[in-house]
Order: sequence, then structure tokens, then C-alpha cells
Amino acid sequence: RIHRHSGPEAWYTLSGETCLETPAGTMVGRAGGPPVIVPQGPPMELTATGKETRRALVLILHDSTQPHTLVATDWQPKGLCTK
Repeated sequence: RIHRHSGPEAWYTLSGETCLETPAGTMVGRAGGPPVIVPQGPPMELTATGKETRRALVLILHDSTQPHTLVATDWQPKGLCTK
């Protein structure tokens, strides 16, 4: 599902691999690698990649008066995470 967050999101991958596509390109979180940090606002699509089950510690910081996740209908990914 294509979505955006009302605050920054960060995740640290414990196992597996996750590819995140935004209008700016892709970011990949891998087990043991650096955390992925996404600023507030851009639309994104998350794809579990790799051969292991994805497990990650995720944190979304947002104003409690705003929903943490919103469906985004103003952008379509190019499928960069599936290539």
C-alpha cells in the first residue's frame, strides 16, 4: 500500500531485507546494516525482499493529534524494489 507518515520513520532490520521506494529513489534495510530513516511527508511503498522473513524495529515519530499513517494517492511507484 502506498502511504506517507506525518512524522519521520526509522527502522532497524533484524532479519530479512526491506526495500523502500519513494519519489527520490530506493533505500534498502538489511539485517546488521545501518537503520533506514525517512523524513516526514514523502509517499512510499515498502516491499519485503530477500529470502528470510523480515523482522525490524520500527519507530514513527508524529504529533499525537495527527494520524501516523496516511494513504497516498498522488504518486505511483516505478517498481524499483521488484527489479
